[in-house]
Parts: sequence; structure tokens; C-alpha cells
Amino acid sequence: MKLREIGERELIRRIFAEQKIEQEKDDCAMIQNGDEFLLVSSDIVSDRNNIPRDAKPESIGKFFAAVNLSDIAAMAGIPMAFVSSISVDPDTQWEYLERIENGLHTMLSRYDTDLVGGDLKEGTGLTLTGTIIGHQKREKTRKRSDISAGQILGVTNELGKAGAAYVFYSNGYLGRRAGEMMMDVHPRIREGQLISEYGGRFLTDLSDGLASTAVQVNSDFGLGFKLVEHDIPVSKHVKKATEISGRSSTEISLDYGGDYELLFTIESKNTRDFLAGMESNGISVSLIGEVWNGNNIIFDGDIWRNMDFRGYEHFTDRAGHRGVVDKPQKKP
Repeated sequence: MKLREIGERELIRRIFAEQKIEQEKDDCAMIQNGDEFLLVSSDIVSDRNNIPRDAKPESIGKFFAAVNLSDIAAMAGIPMAFVSSISVDPDTQWEYLERIENGLHTMLSRYDTDLVGGDLKEGTGLTLTGTIIGHQKREKTRKRSDISAGQILGVTNELGKAGAAYVFYSNGYLGRRAGEMMMDVHPRIREGQLISEYGGRFLTDLSDGLASTAVQVNSDFGLGFKLVEHDIPVSKHVKKATEISGRSSTEISLDYGGDYELLFTIESKNTRDFLAGMESNGISVSLIGEVWNGNNIIFDGDIWRNMDFRGYEHFTDRAGHRGVVDKPQKKP
């Protein structure tokens, strides 16, 4: 059976089961280290699947660092070290690779994270693999398994910017700017730590979209999301994307990946104190629904309806909803 017939989520389930992996299926692996967890994660970026044509090399480097850093943010962790492995075409100009490394360094430095090593190999096209290492006290580390029915769902900032950028990019709107928007990722490191400090429970980043996370939570824990459509904060770019694509604002905001905002839960009794803590620290959050013992549903202002969106998933035809590049870049 081909991988495309199985899909990413089922592939991971099979690997965990067959290899008897005891780690939770979380944003990072957790390694006990005294009263702390070491947090370790890895992410791959390639010119075939993630990098828009004509992307600035500095933007590629920043994006590469940011998507890895986001996994640490999703555990409320503190990043500390990064290992970079790069496979690149031998006909690539040195200056191009140097500018990627400069972008990588710029983003890592912004979050006090050291580049400590890696590997460089000859290959076809451009593939960048990062391993990020962080830490956090055990009681402050947030996990997906901290979720339970009755908790309130929240999200940082706005959703839909990356989805709108993909629509723009696919339709030739805004030219190079659309590709740069797709790669404009800001890992929510500080936000994750403060969400944990003020009582956050479940925490994850929305790399694959809120709909994908809802499907995964339902599969892993048997819990559903009850979302209120008008409470979901939507990027200003979504309106134009709906005009171009004909897709709804909700679909672009929930069904496309790439926003890398944080989705979290809090206990309902803690709502007032939590919101006050976020406001006092200048953190933008919106409460968008709750967790319940049921399916994923959404309230459109009139009725509750099943949430049919399933979000992005590797190895399936859902790959078209995350800004996947259909052709590798030309050799720089």
C-alpha cells in the first residue's frame, strides 16, 4: 500500500505501535532531566513542498528556524540550541546558501537560540532539516494530553493569513509578496510560556490548521471542539482571499495550515484571571469555543453544524491546502 493511501496520521500511529514508542504524540519529544524536561523536535523544509518560487534566501532561513522554534513554543518551552542539516544542489551559488544561513541566524538570535552544529550534503534541489532543543520545568510544560471536556478553547492573534497568502500565491495576486506572506512565521515562544504560567492546559501550534488539530484531538482523545464562528479572529487578508477563491472565510481560516499560532485550553473557572493576565502582558488571545464529549461542530450564528473541514495532512490530497509548491525552484 502506498503512503498516499494511508496518510500522515495513520502512518504515525502505525510507527508508534510497531516500534512500541512510549512518547506522547506531541509537538516535541520530552526527555526527563531532573525537575525539567528536555524538549526535542525536528522539522523539514524543502523547495518542493514548502518554499515558494523566487523566495528570498533570507526568508527561507528565517522560515526554517521559525517552524522549528514553534514546536518549542507549543510546549511552553524555552529554546536553547539548534542543529541544521542541509542537502543542496552543488550548482547552487555560495552567496545564496550564505544568505539562507544569515536568515537562519537572525531568527534564532531573536529567541536566544544557538546554532550548535549540523551537516551539509550534496543533493538535488534544497532540503533543510532542523533539530531544535529546549527545556522547561516539568510542571510548566504543556502537553496535548492535558485536554479535557469542559475546558475553554482559545487562540493567539489571528487565523487565516497563511491561507489567504496561499490563495494569493496560487492565483498570481501580489506577486512575490504572496510568497513572502506564506513564510512570515512568528514562533509564539513568549506567548506559550505566559499561557502556561496563567493556567493554560492543552497547548499546540497550528502548523496544519485548526481543523486538522480538531480531527487529531478527536482521534487521539475522543473529544470534540465546539467552535463559535464569529468569535474566531480572522486576518484582514481573508476577505480578499474569499473573493479570489470563492471559498468561505471560515474555510480559509480553519482548513489551511501555516499560521503557526497557538491553540490552547483553560479551565472555565479561570477565564477572568487568565484574560487579565494576557492583557497585562500584551498578549492577544481570543476565546473561540469549548471542548466537549462529542464531534467537532461549529455555530454559524443560527445553528450548530458538523465541522466538515479536515485540515492539512501530508501524503494525502489535503496537501494542496498548505501552500505546497507544485514545482521546485530553479537553481539559484
